[in-house]
Amino acid sequence: MPGAASADWIVHNAHIVTLAAAQSRAEALAIREDRIIALGSDEEVLKLAGPRTRLLDADGRTVLPGLIDSHVHPIDASSSEIREELPVLTSLEDVFRYIRMQAQKKPPGEWIVLRFAFPTRLREGRFPTRAELDAAAPQHPVLYHAGPASVVNTQALKVSGITRDTPNPPNGVVVKDPDTGEPTGMLRNALGVLKGIRSGEQPVGLQQRRDALRKLIKLYNQYGLTSICDRSASREELDLYYDLYQRGELTIRVNVAREFSPPSLREELVRRLDALPGPDKRGGPTGVGDAWVRVGPIKVYLDGGMLNGTAYMRQPWPKGPAYQITEDNYRGLLFIRPEVLSVLAEEAARRGWQLTAHTAGEGAMDVLLDAYDFAQRSVNIRSLRFCITHANFPSQYNLERCQRLGVVADVQPVWLWKDGSTLLRILGKERLRWFQPYKSWLRYTVIGGGSDHMLKFDPFLSTNPWNPWLGIYTAVARITEWGDILYPEERLTREEALKLYTVNNAYLTHEEKIKGTLEVGKLADLIVLDRDVLTCDARLIPFTKVLYTFVGGRLVYQASNT
Repeated sequence: MPGAASADWIVHNAHIVTLAAAQSRAEALAIREDRIIALGSDEEVLKLAGPRTRLLDADGRTVLPGLIDSHVHPIDASSSEIREELPVLTSLEDVFRYIRMQAQKKPPGEWIVLRFAFPTRLREGRFPTRAELDAAAPQHPVLYHAGPASVVNTQALKVSGITRDTPNPPNGVVVKDPDTGEPTGMLRNALGVLKGIRSGEQPVGLQQRRDALRKLIKLYNQYGLTSICDRSASREELDLYYDLYQRGELTIRVNVAREFSPPSLREELVRRLDALPGPDKRGGPTGVGDAWVRVGPIKVYLDGGMLNGTAYMRQPWPKGPAYQITEDNYRGLLFIRPEVLSVLAEEAARRGWQLTAHTAGEGAMDVLLDAYDFAQRSVNIRSLRFCITHANFPSQYNLERCQRLGVVADVQPVWLWKDGSTLLRILGKERLRWFQPYKSWLRYTVIGGGSDHMLKFDPFLSTNPWNPWLGIYTAVARITEWGDILYPEERLTREEALKLYTVNNAYLTHEEKIKGTLEVGKLADLIVLDRDVLTCDARLIPFTKVLYTFVGGRLVYQASNT
């Protein structure tokens, strides 16, 4: 390499795993400005050292491309504990203890709210009952919130005026006892019937949100994340990322999905799609922006959740206390009419938007792929890489449809870890055969790994745990937190699991030409680890320590003991 410009950084004496097809291993790499300019042997690459080159001797340690999380909600997550620390819940007793403590602190009549407390993660594997919430806080209205399904106590029903005569809201259910007709306290997509629930809360200020977000991003860097996908953002939230970038305070790349709720009429839907980019044109369509802040897909919510018994399934959910289901043919909730979804897919594609949808159940996946099929008849969606978010229960037929349509998927391995044992008990082994079948997915299309981080900071104790190394381990081992191994034939190799969080996620965001692998000409996003995750005891993968994190050739994290 004689005559070449000197490097800003050289990482040498390293075990570099590029995850690229052409050159899979190297000893050293050189960085100039924000790009990799050389890969090869120590002898070759060190020739690019100049008087100002900074050298990093990796001491034989593993170097990987920076990790990418395909699904986080960092603004909500970082703001979630500004008012108070949120509890870690592993049992119903933890739930009741928290509610009793809140009842002692709050005056009678003030709401007690426990957000995103998923029953699948409790040892009992079920929602609390209205009577149990009454016993914990008889003088306070209580909301046990688990996403689209929640339980409230008698005081909450009373202050909200909910009776046997309360009608169901659109796309929701105020569950009534089949014998008495009285409300049970279970609300499915029906939080709008509650009254006064936000009283007494002070809004979080913009500076608080900015400071909290910067803190979380630094923690993401510490665990090896160099890119994230905010999977549902308003224009105000997109502008917050632009603001951090312009201030020089952004140390992670962000792909921002635009939240969207499609109206029923095509004319109104088209008008709102056309308004999404905004007068400054920085709000879309997909691809607007640069390598730091980039507009991603439109994101809609098609069905409920697997963790609360509202995902839209092909077969009915089993009756029982887990989700307080009493109906014979209850299949979950579908929030968008199929014909509206089809129009959205077609009109979004016409405008160059990638589309993704929160799709938890197999029935919802059928509906979504029908809509994608409909759009393909008039617009070629293959190059847009329409996506399925969560995609928990595919089928052989739907995998084949994804392959034909060029559809990709954004999956959450940590849900297998956290929720697999409870789902095994509720749904049975046969229905769980198609629960997050990673190996099968990869035979047909590209899937990327994400966490759906939404609350708390802790990488293991958050809702949902966002430590990418735990997700990688789960994809490799397919073991749950409680020790069940679910269909080991769907395990990934370690390299395949690493690609979920690097190469594949770059493909999901149309950025595979600039990141996801370590190659000359690509962005210098890379990490140095304390262990070789390709050969170490698999059980140690979740505890991988990142020693250095580079984003665009800039050292954004260095472990204190290095």
